Amino acid sequence: MAVPKQSTFTYGLGNPLQTKITKPGQTLPTTKKVVPRAAVDSKEVKAVKDAAAATQIAFDASDKAVKDYLAGINTGGGGGGGGGGGDGGLTYDQQLALQKQQQDADKLLAESQKKVLALDTFRATLGLIFGKDEASKAYVSKLYDLTSGFYKSGSTVEEAMNLALYQAENDKVIPEFTTRFKGIFALRDAKQAGAALQVPTIAEFFATEAKMGEVLRTAGLGDLATETFLGDIIGRQKSVNEVASLISDVFNTIDYAPAELKTTLSTYFPGVDRVSLAKAILTGPEGAQALSQKIKGVSVISAGQQYGMAIDMPTAMDIANRGYGYGEALTGFKQVSSLSRAGDLARIENKTFTQQQAQDAIFKQDSANLGQIAGLKEREEARFASQTGAIKGSFSTQYLSKNSSAGQF
Repeated sequence: MAVPKQSTFTYGLGNPLQTKITKPGQTLPTTKKVVPRAAVDSKEVKAVKDAAAATQIAFDASDKAVKDYLAGINTGGGGGGGGGGGDGGLTYDQQLALQKQQQDADKLLAESQKKVLALDTFRATLGLIFGKDEASKAYVSKLYDLTSGFYKSGSTVEEAMNLALYQAENDKVIPEFTTRFKGIFALRDAKQAGAALQVPTIAEFFATEAKMGEVLRTAGLGDLATETFLGDIIGRQKSVNEVASLISDVFNTIDYAPAELKTTLSTYFPGVDRVSLAKAILTGPEGAQALSQKIKGVSVISAGQQYGMAIDMPTAMDIANRGYGYGEALTGFKQVSSLSRAGDLARIENKTFTQQQAQDAIFKQDSANLGQIAGLKEREEARFASQTGAIKGSFSTQYLSKNSSAGQF
């Protein structure tokens, strides 16, 4: 229904009805000519106006008669307040009746101008945001009642739905609606507790869910792309970028790891299958960066295990932070393993050279340990050079040839 145009009719001007009803003996302001009210398309308003117009036609036959009547009241003529005006004027009671009719017309006009949210419009908007299936559910009518109130007060449909969501939670109504957006309430509570974050609107919540679902489906984890699981992730303050990093930097690294590394990783990231592993990673308290660093540390531990070396996590993290991934660490531990003879040579000289020193020499390029290795090399070569036979190996290759009479370093 079209909204009626604003009326230009001013009540109390051009007729006996003033802002203040006069009684005999009181003075009325000078009357002005009536300006007709613009037509409206509300049936109720039109009916009242027609009645008011009919009354005015009957009682206000001429402007002069009204003026004469009023003049008679003001000079004491024309009868008492309840008396009749035989010259066609309005009595005090008639003025009151006309005023009430005009006030009723004003009220109906104002009501007709209020914003009204049509139910079909609401369902259509809801369907665009939630989907057609959601918009057809039984709770939509209850939600419509809440939303309409905010819409009438000036909010857009989208704004009204967001306000209705919080109102429904506060009033503990429409649980099927509020449960759907528990992630929003979780973020709201975190923000109220002091967390620096932005609480999404319903539309933003749906957009985030859609993007996260796409990330999971691309990784072959479509089973997790459900509104319940994704809403839980959002409520844990995980953004789309964070989820993407958790999948690409953490989950995929584990998923595509060599068998030996995957075996080690499984002790730190338990999961009976891919979906369980991804679920644990996505819902865990650690973020993508922390988990990615953890995987790098575990990768170094696994590389050490391939050469029989037990490495603790702090040491492994230190090596990883120096740029050693799983492949690079394997090469490094192979070199450390070849330096085991250096410990034996050091003991011959009543000195020590430990595995940790060998690791520091290889992974940290520690000058003191590298110097000790060089000294052990020179002294061993000198000893062998003084003996009969040719040295066929070299310390620089980390070992002497197995065919050398000097044996293996």
